[in-house]
Amino acid sequence: IGVYIYCLDLAYQQAQTKAKELDDYDGTNDKWLDLEITDDDGNTAVARQWIKDDAQKKCLNFLAVEKGMKDEGASVDEATQQAADEQAKTYWNVGQYANYGYIMPMSKELEPYGISYDSFRYCTSQYSVNYSALFAKLYGEGGSQEVSDSELEDYFIENYVDYSYIPVQLYEASTDEAGESKNVALSDEKIADYTSELEGYVKDIDDGKSYDDVVSEYTEKHELSQSPAVDNTEQLENVSAGDQIKDALKELGNNKAVTVKVGEGDSGMLYLVYKRNSADSAKDYLESETNRAGVLNTMKKDDFEDYLKKIVEDLDYEKNSAVDGYDPKMFFVAEQPTTAAEETTSAEEETTAGE
Repeated sequence: IGVYIYCLDLAYQQAQTKAKELDDYDGTNDKWLDLEITDDDGNTAVARQWIKDDAQKKCLNFLAVEKGMKDEGASVDEATQQAADEQAKTYWNVGQYANYGYIMPMSKELEPYGISYDSFRYCTSQYSVNYSALFAKLYGEGGSQEVSDSELEDYFIENYVDYSYIPVQLYEASTDEAGESKNVALSDEKIADYTSELEGYVKDIDDGKSYDDVVSEYTEKHELSQSPAVDNTEQLENVSAGDQIKDALKELGNNKAVTVKVGEGDSGMLYLVYKRNSADSAKDYLESETNRAGVLNTMKKDDFEDYLKKIVEDLDYEKNSAVDGYDPKMFFVAEQPTTAAEETTSAEEETTAGE
């Protein structure tokens, strides 16, 4: 039962987040539980029912992972299991922010609802390592849906980008009359100089000069103590450098460069963006176990969710009727209305305005 209650609590929090987006949400009472919410998948339902349905869905996912592990012969190694147990104990006893000086034990929050440590551990750290172990077994060497090195490389080449850029600030630090620091845009002449310089590097690369030589030349010219170049290998659709650079990379050919201007005035930036050939870096990048696991997860995460859904559909289980007795309302804590002090201030302002 503790596992179900934990899932109900988690679903409650997710539903409340969605309810807060509604114009008629009122946190001072529990009437929001009767409002219709729409989840991230576009499903609309009354919040109270959505919470119950989602809690059951979460519980069935736990069972699906367990069955998948049994079917595939997957297991969690001893070191991973020990680390997971230690993490669960830490969160339960002192909370996840203890290292930062904040002691907020999960036990204090969950035990009043009837959630034990074992239930908490099962729903969190244990589920996480079970999920990862099944995923690795299913798509790893010898798995029933093994992904070969060549398949992973092809996916990497098609969906990832290996790029680098030199950022140039089109503003400088200054101080206003009050002594406050602020950014001030460079003069048009200075911006034109930087633009001309970076566009010259683009032409040099087009003419056969290596990007590394360009970076060295820029570093030396501007007397920098270290290279300003930023290197990234990322999924193209999730490029961290921003949408304008992402769009430029989509249009850019391999081993080519382009300048990209982002922003204006006291926040303007100019970038020399260089795109390497992902086919040349695939093998080296995927040699790292961490990188390989990340690319594999991106490649197969949707398929894995479909795999678990299929197991859920075929599950033979018996629902404990006791779970129907738990109402999401049990987690409701009224938000404080406007304080008396705020009301007094507001009233005084209205009186002053009236006078």
